[in-house]
Amino acid sequence: MLFKILHDFRGSQDGSVSTDFKAGTEVEISDYLAPHVAEWARPVSHVVEVQNKAIITDGAPRKREKAHR
Repeated sequence: MLFKILHDFRGSQDGSVSTDFKAGTEVEISDYLAPHVAEWARPVSHVVEVQNKAIITDGAPRKREKAHR
């Protein structure tokens, strides 16, 4: 899960290797570490805007409209 780091801290993502986390950054924090970082980090929820729009049809031919200029 993605977290916004609020305060510098050191933690372990896997229980064996320590990592320094810096305030102001957004990082993935493992499910192992996430329950222990409430004082130093907050989960980030981003709204993703879809820019690629696919059109799904039944395959029947359609008449193409002319663009207005």
